[in-house]
Amino acid sequence: MPCVLFPTAIGPCSLAWNGADLTAFALPASDQASTAEPAGLPAATPDWVRELVARVERHLGGEPQDFTGVTLDYSTVAPFARRVYEATRKVPAGRTCTYGELAGMLGEPPGASRAIGALLGANPWPLIVPCHRIVGAKGRLTGFSAAGGVRTKARLLAIEGAQLLAE
Repeated sequence: MPCVLFPTAIGPCSLAWNGADLTAFALPASDQASTAEPAGLPAATPDWVRELVARVERHLGGEPQDFTGVTLDYSTVAPFARRVYEATRKVPAGRTCTYGELAGMLGEPPGASRAIGALLGANPWPLIVPCHRIVGAKGRLTGFSAAGGVRTKARLLAIEGAQLLAE
């Protein structure tokens, strides 16, 4: 499965694909410089991947992008996970939604919010499936599995212009 590592304003990101579907996306491994240096895109990189890389670079540089048209390879996720990821993709940049609200959007009881949180913690496409836009009750920034945790979540939301609650 081909993959690329590329520089962004917040550090090196990577993505992998098969054919016309994105199979994985990764935010920077840490707040510090990565040990792997982005080497540029190989000549054989498909045009849609080149465009996605450019859009991710613009997004993380402060120009929010809409990634809902990016096709994802859902073959490795369960049907409920796919529903969660698809619903999460509907939350626009600059906005947030609580885990409970997301459960309601899916027609699930509020108790499903824990399962939803676990699935978002295992999200294979952070940023593309914007799990950072899903927050705890009353807008609290809770859990984020990417490096940097809640700090990274807050940073992504700030890049998108979301209003964050001060605690």
